Amino acid sequence: MRRSSALLATAAVTASLLLAPGTAHADATGVSLSLDFDTLAKDRVVKLTLGAKSASGVTNVRANMRYQTLDAEPYATVEFTRASGTDNDGVWRADFRPDIEARPGVTRVEVLITTADGATYTRNSGFYDCYATAIGDFSNSPGVIDIEHSEVTMRGRVMIQKYREAAPELATGATVRFGTAAETTAGEDGSFTLKTSGFSEPHAEVPRHRTFCGAYKAAALTVNKQATEITAQMTPASTVAPYTHMAVDGKVVRHGSTGPVPVADAAVRIDVPADLKDTGGITSVRTSADGTFHTFFTAARDAGKSGTLTAHVQGTGFLTGDQVGVGALNIRNISQITGFNAYPEPLAYGDSIVASGQLVVQPDFTNVTNLPVYLEYSTDATTWKVWETRTLARPGGFSFTDDKPVTKDVYWRVRYPGSALNAPVVSGTDYVDVKYRTQWYNFNASPEPVRKGATITVKGQLYRFRDVAGPGPNAPVYVYFKPAGTSTWTQVAATKTDGGGWFKKTFTASVDGTWMAVYKETSGYLRAQSPGDYVDVR
Repeated sequence: MRRSSALLATAAVTASLLLAPGTAHADATGVSLSLDFDTLAKDRVVKLTLGAKSASGVTNVRANMRYQTLDAEPYATVEFTRASGTDNDGVWRADFRPDIEARPGVTRVEVLITTADGATYTRNSGFYDCYATAIGDFSNSPGVIDIEHSEVTMRGRVMIQKYREAAPELATGATVRFGTAAETTAGEDGSFTLKTSGFSEPHAEVPRHRTFCGAYKAAALTVNKQATEITAQMTPASTVAPYTHMAVDGKVVRHGSTGPVPVADAAVRIDVPADLKDTGGITSVRTSADGTFHTFFTAARDAGKSGTLTAHVQGTGFLTGDQVGVGALNIRNISQITGFNAYPEPLAYGDSIVASGQLVVQPDFTNVTNLPVYLEYSTDATTWKVWETRTLARPGGFSFTDDKPVTKDVYWRVRYPGSALNAPVVSGTDYVDVKYRTQWYNFNASPEPVRKGATITVKGQLYRFRDVAGPGPNAPVYVYFKPAGTSTWTQVAATKTDGGGWFKKTFTASVDGTWMAVYKETSGYLRAQSPGDYVDVR
């Protein structure tokens, strides 16, 4: 038997890490874990290295070995020893010798880092214990194939090498496959025969499984490709209105040995110039069993644009690609609303909405005039009602500013209904949230001045301006302090208002500074920030 030279090469396997921090809140930081496993070393030792930092100090590092899954019971526990550095910033190492005969394949490694604060930090990794695997004496026949003659027979021998100095051994019973299309089992002498059909790049593969590390051999082949031919037509043809639903139909055949043959499942792409195609539609499709295809797209909204469409069929391992012109497409007349915005956002309850944007009509060959535009609102973005109306003398900017109170959260849009010459258009929607105003009254930090070490009392009353204004009870309040000479506000307390909207919080006077209360914006109310109150500490 001729031994494969591939098996005699030096191999080293470094485990791919499956690192994930545990849920414990240890103060371990900068944790790194690596596993090095030379599967051709005779002693077959997995070397584990962990780096970590800890303010309180690492007191113990150990690893639980779990077979195949992280929820399996540990079959071994390995203690780490610090190899360098300190308990606060060091490197810990451990060696582990797995038993490939008892537990081939994947071992999950759970590393537990215990720190002096009593918490434990977890890192997960793993390694795969297997023998180096190779396919030798490999051959395939025939050496030349085409789409009508695609049968390939591959033969070879599977061998394993247990360690670098050992001679390769026959891998009796090894699984050999080509994806999911073909599979066989190596015989007592490690040999196999694998047959495929319908594939231009077949190969033989021993999957990584249990004691086998896996191996791969591609068949050496020359593929004679057959030519394809694509035909296509577009409907409707030539000049269309903006947003017209366009269809492209066609067929793909190959030039077989006995004449044209329909090509099933061929990848077809319709190239539409970017300025001719709207975002809707599908311009990539696969052919049916009879070689035909149907796809569609939506013509763009920019009038005055023209271009030519092309259909492509993608080449495969057995077939060449092809392309054909589909025809010219011309688009005329479009209306467009740009820059639409409804504001302010959020809107204070009872205030008026402002909406603006621009109506563009292209191409404006007739110099259109008197264009009505409607500001509309909807509670569900489905049913719309008119809020305001404007008539534009010419296409251009518009603004809606009527003094009408808004009291509900709604969607806003602008609609141009179009005319005999211009297409209608609707802007995108803009959802505006309506919230009640809030305001602070009687905010005070006292006494002023105050003796160092004495008590400072910060208080104020929050009002909410609903239909009827009144105090804001049970509202979250955040107290901030800015020391004199600085520009940084720091939150020093969080509390809630009482039933009358008042809050009061006391502090020990230490340095001069300014006090402030903040009510943060919520789903129903706007933010309110008190004026700052400076207190001199003496």
